[in-house]
Amino acid sequence: MSFFDEIPISIFKKTECSYTIEIYDSMPKYVWNQKKILNDASNAIIIRKSNIRGKKFLIKIKPAIIEKKNFKTVLIYPGAREEIVEDALRKIAVHGKGKIIEGKAGVIFTLYELQKELIKTGHGYNLNEIKESIEVCRGSTLEYMTEDKKKLISSSFFPLIGIIKKDINNFKCYVQFNPLVNESLLNYSFKPYNYTICMKIHSPLARYMYKRMSHYWIQAHQKSPYTPSLLSFLNYSPRDLSERMSENIRAMKNTLQLLIKKK
Repeated sequence: MSFFDEIPISIFKKTECSYTIEIYDSMPKYVWNQKKILNDASNAIIIRKSNIRGKKFLIKIKPAIIEKKNFKTVLIYPGAREEIVEDALRKIAVHGKGKIIEGKAGVIFTLYELQKELIKTGHGYNLNEIKESIEVCRGSTLEYMTEDKKKLISSSFFPLIGIIKKDINNFKCYVQFNPLVNESLLNYSFKPYNYTICMKIHSPLARYMYKRMSHYWIQAHQKSPYTPSLLSFLNYSPRDLSERMSENIRAMKNTLQLLIKKK
């Protein structure tokens, strides 16, 4: 059964459109400002807070155990690479490859198809990097709890993956999306955004703001602008706050300048 084929394409050109996901895309779930690869499992859980539509959440991110050469294992957090790969997969899903299997939303694709999509948007990862990124999303755990502790969801970014070798250079794959993505799709709590513009923004923080603007700030205009708090925005973003205020101000200025160039 295909679910994504039933989603109407928005005001954007068909090739430009994808969708932001309620709650999931606002979570500070990626790791940008810490060492991505660890060799020590002690103190490996990252705990963050989030405020989405006035509701507060506690977020926990646990890294994936990834096997390298000679059976050496390392811990890798989901970072900017994994975010980009997941966004590309959701775009592929929206444009005909999305599937509902046993009530769970996912996407069927080939690694070559995914690589072509990434290259098209300026992200030239090789096949090994793409495979590892999918494995990181499979092995990393995202846990979130509401402030009142009435709701807890704990799952990997990709709860289920399947990779079948088609030939010497390509693989057919299946990825099941996170339960929060599945819940949002089934409830139609998603909104269109210009995927092409977003993917060509190379600053993770600017991409994060662009998605939030696309999802939550759609009624803003010149006479009624949004004025987000610098401290609040950065504190609840994957970047977090720096100890020096000058670094926070610089980060926000750079982000806004990048978005102005892309308008």
